[in-house]
Amino acid sequence: MRALIYDDDEDLALECAEALRTRGFETRTRGERVDFAKLLSEFEPDLILLDVHMPEFNGFEALLTLAEDPRKSDISVIMMSGARDNLLDAGTSLCGAHDIPLLGTLPKPFGLPDLDRLLSQHNGARR
Repeated sequence: MRALIYDDDEDLALECAEALRTRGFETRTRGERVDFAKLLSEFEPDLILLDVHMPEFNGFEALLTLAEDPRKSDISVIMMSGARDNLLDAGTSLCGAHDIPLLGTLPKPFGLPDLDRLLSQHNGARR
């Protein structure tokens, strides 16, 4: 299984990557603007942890790019944000409108038990 952590908070991204590696995921972290469609096709993640509020490239742009990907139904998303809850609500609506599998949302700061709860849903869906 592969997980992409897309967050401009490098410390949090590395912490999430380590947690996911110990749970059997191959991980990649990104926090700067990239060609997101190219990243999806090259890395082929099964899971994306996505910060919806970043200065250069926000999670909404990433979700719209994901909506165009033919594999979108095979990629689960966990949205994160340290900003207002309404951003997570808007992201939830965007996922629903584009049939993107959303495991849930994590308001920052969050603990590893919160991440584990959502990962158990991902693992259950894979069985």
